[in-house]
Order: sequence, then structure tokens, then C-alpha cells
Amino acid sequence: MSAAAPLAWRTLPPALRSLGRWLTAVQLVGYTTSLVYVWWTTRLTPVGIADHYRGSEAAEGAMQFPKSFAEMLTVTHTHLLAMAVIFVVSGVGLTLCERVPERWKRLLVVEPFVALLISFGAMWLMRYADPRFSYLLALSSGVMALTFYLQSFLALREIGWGE
Repeated sequence: MSAAAPLAWRTLPPALRSLGRWLTAVQLVGYTTSLVYVWWTTRLTPVGIADHYRGSEAAEGAMQFPKSFAEMLTVTHTHLLAMAVIFVVSGVGLTLCERVPERWKRLLVVEPFVALLISFGAMWLMRYADPRFSYLLALSSGVMALTFYLQSFLALREIGWGE
């Protein structure tokens, strides 16, 4: 009785490797576009993040109004569901990598989900409790983004650009 080859990028048919390669590339463009939007609306600063959700009467630029409870629910609902799917896809891509040690795979697969829950918890706390939670939101979102880019890099490195 022979053991089956481990499920890995190199053992998959070329068409599935192409799918993985191009799906990862499109996700990278989409995620980067979302970060550009966040930069545009918050300047990626804790103060800008707090102003975006809590409102601000700053003289510079347009006045920002506090997000309503319904807006907070909509942002949370849509982002949690969509980002969970993104991290499932990037996590599967990472788990198919043979050059990444198992311990690192487990850490890098779980981290974005933990950061996602921390980020949205911090967003609600920042909106309704204390604007300083914007620092936790910025930190957890930054770690989440770094992990996503690392997952994508490792998967693309393993898949290669040939075929």
C-alpha cells in the first residue's frame, strides 16, 4: 500500500497552480486597493481612524460625522464575512507550501482571524468607549496586513511563475 503524495503546490495540476497564482495576484491588488482607501480616509493614523468613526469638526477638509450604530453594524458584517473568505483563501495557499515549517503555517493561518476579531472589537470600543482604542485597531490591522502579504509572498514563491 503506497502513501499518497502530500497535498502541495508542486503536486497539483498546472491548471490549479495557475488558479492559485492568479487568485493570489488579484487578492493582492484588491487588498492593496483597500489599504489605499483606508489611507485616503484616515491617513493611517490613530487620530484619523478615530475621527473617521467618531466624527470630527476639524477645519481641514470635510467635516466628518460619527458612524451610526447601523453603519457600524454594516461595516462589521460586510468586512468580517468578506475578510474571513480572503483569509481562508490565502491560508489554503499557505498550507500548500512545502518550504514553510508547520509551526509557522499554523501561526500564519490563525493570526489574521485573531487580528480581525481584535480589530473589529477595537473599532467598536473606539467608537463607543474611548478614541484611544484606535491605536489597538491600527496595530492589529497592521499585523493582519503584514501577515496577508507574507502569506501571499510565500504562496507565490512556492507556486512560481512558470507553466
